[in-house]
This record gives sequence, structure tokens and C-alpha cells, in this order.
Amino acid sequence: MNADLLLILIAPNVSEQMGGEAIKALQTFQELKKLHPETLQITHARNRAEVARLGLKDVFFVEDSALAIFLWRSVVLRMGIDVWFGVCAMRLAEQIVRDRGHQGRVVIHQVEPNSPVVPRILSNRHINVFGPINGNIYYPAIFRGHESLSAKLRRITHLPLQRLNRLRPGGLKRADQILVAGGERSLVSLRASGCPEKILQQTLDCGIKDELLDRPRVTHAGVNLRFVHVGRLVFFKGTHLVIEALAKTRNDVCLDIVGRGPQREICEALVQRLGLEHRVRFLDWYASQDEFFKTLGDYRGIVLPSLEDSNGIVIQEAMAVGLPPVCLDWGGPALLIDHGVSGFLIAPTSIEHITTDIAQSLDRLATDHELAESMSVAGRTAASEWRWSKLAESWLAGQPI
Repeated sequence: MNADLLLILIAPNVSEQMGGEAIKALQTFQELKKLHPETLQITHARNRAEVARLGLKDVFFVEDSALAIFLWRSVVLRMGIDVWFGVCAMRLAEQIVRDRGHQGRVVIHQVEPNSPVVPRILSNRHINVFGPINGNIYYPAIFRGHESLSAKLRRITHLPLQRLNRLRPGGLKRADQILVAGGERSLVSLRASGCPEKILQQTLDCGIKDELLDRPRVTHAGVNLRFVHVGRLVFFKGTHLVIEALAKTRNDVCLDIVGRGPQREICEALVQRLGLEHRVRFLDWYASQDEFFKTLGDYRGIVLPSLEDSNGIVIQEAMAVGLPPVCLDWGGPALLIDHGVSGFLIAPTSIEHITTDIAQSLDRLATDHELAESMSVAGRTAASEWRWSKLAESWLAGQPI
């Protein structure tokens, strides 16, 4: 990496406490800065306390404005908040460069949002990198009755709007480089918008910290009926599917649900209705990722039948420590798991099929320690190729001139 390079990362949220995308942005900053100290981060001011708690340096903040507050409070115009942040972050990035009097190369890398359709603000002075882009994912067909109107409109209009974007000046097609995760579904969207092949670099969505892979792998012996489900308690995370599956297991499989969200009361009511109170615990977020990782040795596996996750960082982390995952054959997890080898992938053909197959998978893993152990080894082996140190180095090596 050239010593004259100034790398500026942009992401709305950089935090351990605000979900997978915020964690990914945080780890991207941490890992790139290890390799290239002249790496700065721009994020929203709501992350200030978390940045201080984590002891991060060289972080700059976009402060709220009256316009931002208006957009956020507006139901119709809220989608404009991403554009507002992008404009403010780009102005701040260019101001930082001027203030530092930097005369070498400047790369402005917008890590988030990861959607291929969100309007983008580009610098006319510096090199523009985006991604990993990992979008163009919507609910499986059997769940589309649960889509919000806005989600349905996005799904229907996604590719037509991308084709219109081809005719519009600016946007992602003017980028110097786009990191593309999500495989073919992301490539289809970006190509439709006119992005030339030469700027598309396929990559992983997220890496695994070396220190996590350096921990002893969770080993499996005997019978273990305990499983964990991690994520914000919203419909698309599929928490209700796990609970319904639990009622179908032959064994008294137990589940810890780690997270919080608007569907907490709905999920608690479902647990009570199915008479599973003695088998399900609702746990809040842990204070840090390290505290959470310390608990994973208690479990036989992780179950996350998400309907709309573009990657699934928690699945990567679970595989890294040796927990076999049970997920839907959909979205990001489908790109991470080798079905029957490192975990189970369940086709989202019907709710009956999903819950029955989850139940059968949990029973098999809980009682067959040899299967759990072989999946644990396979998961660790796969995750070893996802080290952040390797991924960040490949991103830096691939920076456009």
C-alpha cells in the first residue's frame, strides 16, 4: 500500500450495538486501520458514545440538522435520510482532506449502505469506492404477504429503476471500484444500472476477526439440547419460525433468543401459547461481542431462518467458533453454508416444511454428537478463509490507481 494514500471510510453506523451492518462497518474500519494507519472514519453523531467506549481514533461525525430531523420524522420522505447523510459525509470528507493539506492519493470508500439502488454522492476530486454491495434480496415468495407496501414496491420496481439509472448521469456506474458481495443477485442489479464490469470486484461481504478464529474451537460430545438464536426481534429474522419449530422437536430442545426489537411481545406470546416457557429464554444484547462469544461453548448450534439477510455475520462468527448453523436456503447464509457438511439449509417452500425441517435438524444435531462435531470442523475450516486480515489486505491491494 502506498504511503501517500489517505483512506476515508463512510458509514452511517459504526457500532457493536446497532446490528450486523454497523458491526461490519466497525470491523472494516478496525481491520483496514491495522494495515494502513492513514485510515479515517466518518459516521453519524449518534455513534459518538460507542466510538468513545471502544476507544476508536480518527473518527469524524456528521451532526444532525433541522433537515435531518424533518426527514426522519416524515413517513413519506424518510428514505431521503440516506441521501442527506451521504451529502454531509462527502462534504466532511473533502473538508478533512483540505484541512490536512494532503497532496497524495485520496480514496473515499463508502462502506454503507450496502443497497445497490440507494442514490450515491460521489466526489469529483478523489477516488470513489463503494461496498461491499450486497442487495437485491427480498422475502421468499411464501412470505410476500407480510411485505410492507414499500418493500413490495421496491421489489417490483428494483430492476426497472436500475435500468432507468443507466440513463441517469452519476450514480454507482461512475465509481472507480465497487466491491460486490451477494453473488449473482448483486451483479444482476449493478449490471442493470450500467456499471461496467471493469469496476466490479467480487468479494466477501464481511470477514472474521483473527482473534475469534484463534480461540479454541467449540467441540461437541454427548447430547446437548441447547441452541441459540441471535438478532433483532423483527419479522424477517424468522424468530417465530424457530419457536414454532421447537414445538415439533422430539426432544426437549431449548432455545436462548439473544436480542431485542418490536416483535419481542409477539414472540413471548407465541412461546406461551405453545407451552414452551420452560424451553425458551429471552436474553438482551450482551454488553460486548467478547461476552457473547464466551457463551457459545454452551450451545450445540445456532438457528437463524432469516428471510432477508444479505450476508449474516453472526452465521460467519458461529461457524468460526464451531457452532453448526441451521438457516434457510436464502440470501447470505446460502452463500456461506455447505448444506449437510457445515450446517443445514432449508428450502423456504412452505411454513410447514420450514418448521418441520428446522425441528428435525435441531433433533439431529442435539443427539448426534458425531454429526455436530464434523459440521463444527467443516465450519471452522470454511471460516478460516474468511479472516479479516486476508480480506482487508485484498481490498487494499485492489484499490484503483
